[in-house]
Amino acid sequence: MAKPLETGLELTGEDALCFHRYMECHEALPQRGREMMRVAVRLTEKE
Repeated sequence: MAKPLETGLELTGEDALCFHRYMECHEALPQRGREMMRVAVRLTEKE
C-alpha cells in the first residue's frame, strides 16, 4: 500500500485567514482546484 504524503505545511492564524480569503476570491482558480481544496479541508477536519 502507498505511504501517505506528508506536506509539512500547516497554516494557522493570520496566514490561514489570508489563504482562505485568497482561495474564496481568486477568480483564476479553476473549479477543479476549488473542489480539491474543499476535499483537503474535509479530510483534515476528520483527523
